Amino acid sequence: MPEAPTYESDVIDSISDSPVDPRCDAACKKVLSCKEFAAPILKYVCTEYEGMETSDIIALMDDAVISEEPLDPDVPKPKTAPVVNLSNSESSTTRSGTRFFDIRFNVKAPERNGENVQLIINLEAQNDMAGDFSLLKRAVYYCSRMISDQYGTVFTGMDYKKIRKVYSIWVCLRPGTNYADSITRYSMKKESVHGNIVLTPEKAADERNNYDLINMTIVGLKDFDSAAQSEHPLIRMLSLIFTQELTAGQKKELLESDYNIQMTENVEEAFEDMCDFSTGFYQDGLNKGVEQGKVEEQINTIKKLLHHQLDPIQISSLLEIPLDEVEKVKRNIAQN
Repeated sequence: MPEAPTYESDVIDSISDSPVDPRCDAACKKVLSCKEFAAPILKYVCTEYEGMETSDIIALMDDAVISEEPLDPDVPKPKTAPVVNLSNSESSTTRSGTRFFDIRFNVKAPERNGENVQLIINLEAQNDMAGDFSLLKRAVYYCSRMISDQYGTVFTGMDYKKIRKVYSIWVCLRPGTNYADSITRYSMKKESVHGNIVLTPEKAADERNNYDLINMTIVGLKDFDSAAQSEHPLIRMLSLIFTQELTAGQKKELLESDYNIQMTENVEEAFEDMCDFSTGFYQDGLNKGVEQGKVEEQINTIKKLLHHQLDPIQISSLLEIPLDEVEKVKRNIAQN
């Protein structure tokens, strides 16, 4: 009998066609687990937080926890889930090996009819998307596991009313042409096949809250050089975070100035780890190219930052190059 697939084999399959170092992948997930970046994702993906300030969402995440107990029905679960900081979550099953959710946490939602509501969020970083849309089935599977896992921790017996809504959110770094610069939501919706049920707005909302429990969302990013043209702030911000064309320091300065992201110690550490494995090599290559008289890479970087509407003084500071070099590139663009 063939051995059941394990997490390790799943990882090998998922990165076999990717040049991304597994340590870089883990560092990228660490960045996404920072509340400063998770909160904007919730703001633009979860209907519960539409129109809210990210600082208010972060306040609701202060009590967020991640469960690390097994999610499979075969494995006994503790009555109270262990509480840890935002981090990766592991799911074990005797039938299918070991499974890991990238990031999984609970977060409060605004009160509804005087009732405290909590959501369960699964946040995934995906290098690219499979052409057969299997990612959607995977997201459905993850949501189903998060729903079934609530038995014995959130509710017992027939008390299904306590089931919490779950979100599986996938940030795709290289989504392909069809999904680039897009946020696509899949959820459960009501469809009247026969008859006309008339409900008051309050009853209709209560009905919806009892079936609108599963949400899968795919966020497709863009290349950094074209992300500035995106009309959506979340696409622009995440594309900036995961570009390999800027150093950690350059990203942090842009996030502070353009998106008002507070660079906490946790965020600083996450960025340093990610850029050590992914973007650091870009600056090294850029410096070597300049030393050898090959300034094409530097010019391209300046052009991309100009497309992002940064002023020459800021670009000069970010790249640590003379201001007249930036002005020269800007003049050439205007003339062409």
